[in-house]
Amino acid sequence: MRPLLSFQRSLPKYRTWLLPMLALATTACARHTEQSLADVHAPFIALERSFQGFQNWARVDLPDRPEQGNTHVAGETHEYINAPTPPGSKAFPVGTIFVKTVESKKKSDIFAMVKRGAGYNASGASGWEWFGLRARPDGSVAIVWRGVNAPDGETYGGDPLGGCNGCHGAAAKNDHVHAYSLAHR
Repeated sequence: MRPLLSFQRSLPKYRTWLLPMLALATTACARHTEQSLADVHAPFIALERSFQGFQNWARVDLPDRPEQGNTHVAGETHEYINAPTPPGSKAFPVGTIFVKTVESKKKSDIFAMVKRGAGYNASGASGWEWFGLRARPDGSVAIVWRGVNAPDGETYGGDPLGGCNGCHGAAAKNDHVHAYSLAHR
């Protein structure tokens, strides 16, 4: 039989305070979600998990739109927002996520814009980051691309620069968002 090590003999007395401390620490950390951290002046960095379950967010059904270049095809279009803005807001808060789905005979697309804040994309749609997403067979979504603009090869109808900022610049008075009006909140 092996002798008990000193920490093994004292383990029962540590259990009385160690388990409650671990429970307290876990509870305190659980309160700090990505969304609550967005309230500070630090940027919000969207991760793949930020988009999961977007189909359960508030939805706006958009009218069928004409095709816009090779990127935004014509078809059934829906836009989802992760958290409605407070009434009277003049801008969307940092941490706001919009996901737009377009279903057509040609293809299905998922795009997103995230209010990153902290001066991101200052020369374009200030504070916003653009995303291309792809649905996986299990229903989750993957990030295909992200940045201040779509990657090379993506083209947008009517935008000679071929980017997100050109089109969303037309909605600058609504914090660069076309479909979800701040004025009606």
